[in-house]
Amino acid sequence: MRFIKSIKNLIVAAAVAMPWTAASAQFSEVTDIDDLALIYIGSQNRPDWTKDKFLPYVMHTFPDGTQSWKFDGFLMIDYMMYNDNGKIVGFGEANEEQTSTRVEWERLLDVQLGEPGHGCHALDELIGELIPSLGAPGHKHKVVFSLPIPDNVLQIWGRLDDGTSMNFANASHKVMAMKWYIDRVIDHWNACGFENLELDGIYFTKEGFWEETWEPILAQTSEYAHQKDLKVYWIPYWNSKNSERWRNYGVDVCYLQPGYYFRLDVPAERLTDAIEYAWDNDMGLEIEFEGMNYKYDPKSGLVSLEMAPNAGLYSHHPEFYQRLVDYIDTFEEEIIFDCKPIAYYSGRQAFYDFGTSSNAKDQEIMNRIALIINRRHVESGWDTAPRTTGIEDAEIADFEIAYAVDGGIYIADQADDAIVYTTDGRQISGRAGERLRYGSTVQCPAGIYIVASRGKSVKVCVK
Repeated sequence: MRFIKSIKNLIVAAAVAMPWTAASAQFSEVTDIDDLALIYIGSQNRPDWTKDKFLPYVMHTFPDGTQSWKFDGFLMIDYMMYNDNGKIVGFGEANEEQTSTRVEWERLLDVQLGEPGHGCHALDELIGELIPSLGAPGHKHKVVFSLPIPDNVLQIWGRLDDGTSMNFANASHKVMAMKWYIDRVIDHWNACGFENLELDGIYFTKEGFWEETWEPILAQTSEYAHQKDLKVYWIPYWNSKNSERWRNYGVDVCYLQPGYYFRLDVPAERLTDAIEYAWDNDMGLEIEFEGMNYKYDPKSGLVSLEMAPNAGLYSHHPEFYQRLVDYIDTFEEEIIFDCKPIAYYSGRQAFYDFGTSSNAKDQEIMNRIALIINRRHVESGWDTAPRTTGIEDAEIADFEIAYAVDGGIYIADQADDAIVYTTDGRQISGRAGERLRYGSTVQCPAGIYIVASRGKSVKVCVK
């Protein structure tokens, strides 16, 4: 232990002394993903992941109007859904009412891949729309899919394509089912023909493997994934038994959940303890927070989700807002942002909730996180510093986009999803990422503006 800590101290000292450059930055020797966003998608009670919902996970607009890419990796994850009988079924990490079957496994992947305008299709489309203004990133945005874990020996799952009936009391059948799912992910991914996304790996959905019998099962599954050129990711919870044995499971990239956010009775020392454990076991770390309105039960010490009609944001719960600040402060003090790959648990859609909030504190914390992520991407060479968009790189339009009217700009009939910018790159056509349809009028002071549509632009002078 003393040797490992001394190595950590050497790394920390070097990171403080060394001016990081794109050539020297290395958050992981295995994955190119610097910052991995967990996207909860699959169950019927999840958000509909459209381009609008993905936008604050893909791009950030700073107060000065400059913009940058956000997350370079996305984990499409869910641990449960409702079956056709309305019962909760789990994928390895849920208190299910019934065990999941092949039907739910297939449905999980179908929802995550989505269709045009939804799921991975929406993510791919959005990135393609942003590349002309933000520039192509250093590598395609990468996607990881959660792999259901058959953890119930009584699970009546169904048959494989060759007719073999699965009996999960048999360890080899567990491996067979997971191999089947990996093949299904690859085949369906390839059929989608995404242009801006790259399939990077699978994720062990179960967050703790207490029985030693799991080790050979996971190792065989990981070996199969590696044969298919996929990486294996895992994010065990704090104090999960055997989490330090993640390499024995064949896992390539392992992050640790500190578990600090969810209980107000957990002291701040948990963060430093988690960081120490991550250093000792060569793990990345996870930042955890929520955007919905949570209730705290002082008797049990647990936090529960309140599905209120107008669920509030963090600004309504300063104690939880502060816990997010604690993560960031501690990760900065311990230079985790300079040395480790980071995963971000944001509940249902916290980055969207914060990004659409009118509260200054919500915007402040989002800007802080975005600056940290951008700095990491600059260091790794995946992105550049925030820049103005929609002006310098846009070509002059050969069709009518917009024209001036009294006190504003009218979006012409030939325009599609137009955006209005000031000449210094500030977007004024509404909140970040909002596009204007033809027939809209944007009220604005006298001046010169740039209106962009379909990768083309035109200057408009408002008198």
